[in-house]
Amino acid sequence: MHPSHHSLENRFAHQIKISGLVAPGSVIVLAVSGGVDSMVLLHLFAALRAEWNFRLTLAHINHTLRGDESDGDEEFVRRAAEVFQIPFFCKRVDTLAHAAETHLSKQEAARNLRYEYFEEVRQQVKADCVATAHQADDNAETVLMNALRGSGIRGLSGIPLRREPGNIIRPLLFARRKDIEQYASDRAISFRVDSSNESTKYRRNYVRQTVIPLLESSSETDVIASLNSLSQLMRQLDTMVSAEVQTSLNESIFTTRDGECSLTIVMLRSKPHYLQEGIVLEVLRKIGAEVESDKVHRVLGLCDLETGSLVQLSKSLHVYRDRDQLRFVRPGEAIDLHRAVSPGDSFTFGDFLFSLSLPMPRPSSFGSGRRVEFVDAEKLGNHLLLRFWQDGDWFIPLGMNTRKKVSDFFVDEKIPLVQKRSVPILESDGSVVWICGRRLDDRFKITAETKNVVRLEFNSTSFHH
Repeated sequence: MHPSHHSLENRFAHQIKISGLVAPGSVIVLAVSGGVDSMVLLHLFAALRAEWNFRLTLAHINHTLRGDESDGDEEFVRRAAEVFQIPFFCKRVDTLAHAAETHLSKQEAARNLRYEYFEEVRQQVKADCVATAHQADDNAETVLMNALRGSGIRGLSGIPLRREPGNIIRPLLFARRKDIEQYASDRAISFRVDSSNESTKYRRNYVRQTVIPLLESSSETDVIASLNSLSQLMRQLDTMVSAEVQTSLNESIFTTRDGECSLTIVMLRSKPHYLQEGIVLEVLRKIGAEVESDKVHRVLGLCDLETGSLVQLSKSLHVYRDRDQLRFVRPGEAIDLHRAVSPGDSFTFGDFLFSLSLPMPRPSSFGSGRRVEFVDAEKLGNHLLLRFWQDGDWFIPLGMNTRKKVSDFFVDEKIPLVQKRSVPILESDGSVVWICGRRLDDRFKITAETKNVVRLEFNSTSFHH
């Protein structure tokens, strides 16, 4: 029998039973936009309400992206809730402002706001889950888009039936768009049409309106069905790979110290490629980064670059190669160094040791290491400060007579920008004296006239040569 000859209601009830997505007596928040899928979802749950003893709540979010049309959707869903006598929750959000603040695309920002709000409502009404109306065609589009983006196994597994966290369920994933539309027309269910679904400037609409119909017309197979079964296979594979990834992460390939995470390159590289990708993905998830496949590839690429190479995954997350480790750091969270010092002082800070001697007669010879430098004692001012780099810092590198920005010096020295937080600067009355362990300023050097010197020493356990 063709599936659509079973009424959609019977298939829906059967699906809920065998998937165990909801139990009799569940409290369910229905996420309803007013479109055909979510209106049919509402009707299907309402039809089962008495038999399954469901307690339903309706949640709608007004993204204020389409002006009057968005307000019309809200009004429409509110009336539907009244007709079905279901409690109605609604929130207006400024999606564009949120997108600008979070540097996300309009779609991503909207999705995050939606799920956040649905979770608020779920907690407020103490519901077991939130049901969204994703269906088989949506899933096929997702799988295809992810495949074209070069996504990994998880991307190819499409939309999960359940989404943790957030207790999101997708009970309509079994149903085809055409069956849902047929059901709506048979039952005269009214719904809203979102004008932005017509625009092909969004990749999903282009895939939906152009790519898939093209594939279906030129192929013997049922493209949507094929992509859905690929999705199921990949989901099972993903479960297995996730277990392998967890095992690898427990093998001390991944370490966390003082809020800084690192991956051991040799151990990472000894794994098959699919596991390497899975491990990096899981680490990005663990540290709460936005996960995208190109980020994973950029992180893995660092394994082949020289020590000190850096990838900025986002404003708040950098990863750099430190000899045999990949280190994930959140710049700007480092403890700040701002310490007044005077000759004769010696102290340790983080993983380095710094000392300045009392003024002493000029030695007959000077070492050639970068860890120790001598400066003219008379040229040092009264206020010595040891601090980290700041924007706008400049100095006159030893042997030169022109200013150089410290940030440019760091670039020339191939000091990754994350590390500029770990290279202290000694300043005297506001002028840079020494970029510790790296370069002296010409203005403080020892000349033929120098009588007394101050010996500066800087030692770091995480020092990069």
